[in-house]
Amino acid sequence: MRRLVLPVLACIVAGCAPVIAGTSNPIDQSLVQIEQVNLRLSGAPSAVKTVSKALAENGNAEVPAAEALLETAVHSSFDSESMGAAILKNIGEVDGGSIDPEAFARAAAAFEAGRGKIARIYEAQDQTAAKEIEARLADPETGARIRQLTDLMAAPELAVETAFTSQLIYAAMEAFSDPSAAELASSSETPHVIASLRSRNENEKPVPKDVARLEEQGRLSFILATLSSEDLSVLLDFYRSSGGKAKRKALVDSYVQVSDQANTRMLHAYFSGLAGYLQTHPRPQQQ
Repeated sequence: MRRLVLPVLACIVAGCAPVIAGTSNPIDQSLVQIEQVNLRLSGAPSAVKTVSKALAENGNAEVPAAEALLETAVHSSFDSESMGAAILKNIGEVDGGSIDPEAFARAAAAFEAGRGKIARIYEAQDQTAAKEIEARLADPETGARIRQLTDLMAAPELAVETAFTSQLIYAAMEAFSDPSAAELASSSETPHVIASLRSRNENEKPVPKDVARLEEQGRLSFILATLSSEDLSVLLDFYRSSGGKAKRKALVDSYVQVSDQANTRMLHAYFSGLAGYLQTHPRPQQQ
């Protein structure tokens, strides 16, 4: 049961956002539902709260002002509806092969139900149900199929993008208290900040990208362990197929693209807001 209380399950307990609206084929709609695309895209504002809380607990007295600037920047930069529509469009341009859309939709619904089941197990601290999940994960055949799926699905890479956005938010908040904040705010730092954090693999705050990937794989394992053998087979058939792999790649590539665009807008808006703030609240060395 101890694994079930890891922070990795927080998004299960928090609930799920609806499937992205729009006209697209059923396979694509089921895919973005399984991969929780809309929920991830709409989660940036909550990341500001999480990061600001962590920095405040570390004694950063300027968090409230930085948080206000970032909340404004995030809300103006992350349009989950248009971002999701762009992702669906790109996925739709890829041939998904001959997967049965009705069977895939049933598997997606079972996956969603499994997410709810794991949330209830966590909330109730249901030891009996937790042992049943652990038994399925320990089963040689079922466990191997689940591990294969967690390697094939897009969710771990999407979790990396969520962690990356949080890292940008963290860096932006830290920059607020930096003695050279005025210089940062008045220069073209955004591409450098994004490229630097993309390549960083140590001292990553608040959550390292590799940790986010592993935690998401663990979260997926619990959910997949609730599925029937039939539904697992449907998902495996899709993600192992050439069409499934192509759609998965299109999803990840498009998600990274729209996230980078939103992150760039966010930092531009934040640094612009910071420049204005520093004009009315100059640092001691500016006075």
